Amino acid sequence: MDPAIPTPSTELPDVNELTDGQQRGVECVRCKTRLDNGSAVDLGARRVDAHGIVVNWFPRCCAGCAS
Repeated sequence: MDPAIPTPSTELPDVNELTDGQQRGVECVRCKTRLDNGSAVDLGARRVDAHGIVVNWFPRCCAGCAS
């Protein structure tokens, strides 16, 4: 991740080290719990470098990891 790209203050694991499900928001970015729209906590948009292109990423976590 490019340090020049601003992100919200909540630190997350490196997006490149997450599973496909964690990257897509169907699994918690911290504990890999399966998420649905009712149980997911939106962690806010992040700007990440995806193979030389800056894209928006919308990570989500479970309620337990959000607290």
